[in-house]
Amino acid sequence: MNILDKIVNQVKKDLLGQKDNFPIEKLKKEIDYEYKTESLSQSLNIDGLSIIAEIKDTSPSKGKLMCNIDFDSLAKHYFKANVNGISVVTEKNFFNGSIQNIPKLKSIDGYNQTPVLRKDFIVDEYQIFESKYLKADAILLIASLLEEKKLKKFVSLAEELDLEYIVEIHDESELHKVLNVNPKIIGVNNRNLNNFQVDINTTLNIIDKIPKSIIIISESGIYSSEDTKKLYDRGCNGVLIGESIITSGDPYEKIIELKI
Repeated sequence: MNILDKIVNQVKKDLLGQKDNFPIEKLKKEIDYEYKTESLSQSLNIDGLSIIAEIKDTSPSKGKLMCNIDFDSLAKHYFKANVNGISVVTEKNFFNGSIQNIPKLKSIDGYNQTPVLRKDFIVDEYQIFESKYLKADAILLIASLLEEKKLKKFVSLAEELDLEYIVEIHDESELHKVLNVNPKIIGVNNRNLNNFQVDINTTLNIIDKIPKSIIIISESGIYSSEDTKKLYDRGCNGVLIGESIITSGDPYEKIIELKI
């Protein structure tokens, strides 16, 4: 069993407990459906390279990342740098995340309406309703975890709930599947979720096959301005970066360095 299988199996186990403690019908009643989400797609649609900065405490492959910075301080660096989106990893067992980090982020003094992406392993519609309840602005849908029928169902539900979404792919076969749901944003994950190795050529090898009308985000393995320039020059609209910013010593300056 690879690491992705382990993560997803644990997510499914945890969901059983969540559904017992907070049944979906009760969850639906607690949602503020009038809450207006911030548009991630609009925020990413800029001249130059957009940046989604990630808050990720721990990585299964690298261990603890946030050794020298706390959640609030990191968030404030992101506000100051005017990033185009903030990705919050909420998976708790392998990434030490928490679903409460989404409302926590939005309550920090200085929060500036930056769209917040819930990054998790979404395999059940419960998590989509939960994301709306938490006041996330967008969710990540990983194509390799979802059959096309379920992906379409989740996309439809997200749209009903006024949640935007990034559909994540890793190769060309997944691209064909996701194009059928007409996504506004496609994320190309340079990290192989089976062994967690990274290579930005994953994006470079597939980018020409993605329609130009779609916002293209390259995710993972982006460490330098050389990487961001290479991706931008090939037609990438934005990048999602966590580790290299979090461990840089000065997240604000690192973001400025990575901007195009």
